Amino acid sequence: MSDSLYFSRLHAILLAQMKLLSGIILLSIQLIFLNQVYGADIKDKNSFLLDIRNNDNSIYLNRFSTSKNIAKYDIKASLFGECQWHFGTSRLEKVTSGAEVEKIFLRYIYCAESVQLIYGELLDYMTFEPSDISTETTAKLGFVFPLSKKFSFRVWNEYSYNLEKGAAGLNEVLIEIPYRVTTNLDLEIGWRHTDRIHAFDSDYATSSITLYF
Repeated sequence: MSDSLYFSRLHAILLAQMKLLSGIILLSIQLIFLNQVYGADIKDKNSFLLDIRNNDNSIYLNRFSTSKNIAKYDIKASLFGECQWHFGTSRLEKVTSGAEVEKIFLRYIYCAESVQLIYGELLDYMTFEPSDISTETTAKLGFVFPLSKKFSFRVWNEYSYNLEKGAAGLNEVLIEIPYRVTTNLDLEIGWRHTDRIHAFDSDYATSSITLYF
């Protein structure tokens, strides 16, 4: 890679990250306002994914979201931003921001659908530069089982499809056991299987800290 191309790419990445940071700051201010005025729920989840197959590498994942229950339609609508840091490449592997709608059925079954903007180096055939942001949709189907007042068990599937590439990206199965420490803090352990469709699979032992505001 030539020096000019390298610095051009570096400039694009730094510019995108500055825009993302400023956007997060502005969004945070708005979310605090929403939380006070409209009763929106704000959540910040930080996860560490330990690669137990040793065929990829470990990942740090942060998801910041605000959600609002819409009683008229019995659904929950959310806005979110997510950053995924890859320890093997020492760079952001995936950055997304979008909107999600979730609905609970029969108390224990939930489904959700989201549409998000994405950039990052996910797969050889799915690499998006900060200047070439793509669009992706994710469908979720899962089950939640309360085990006690503080413990529960969650298992769900996430299937992501890139609208511009016209190809599936990821199919993931996730298991979590959350422990409610306080009304503002959850600790979670779990397992995550990631099927990179048309590429390799990974398994991760997961641990998370979730903050509620």
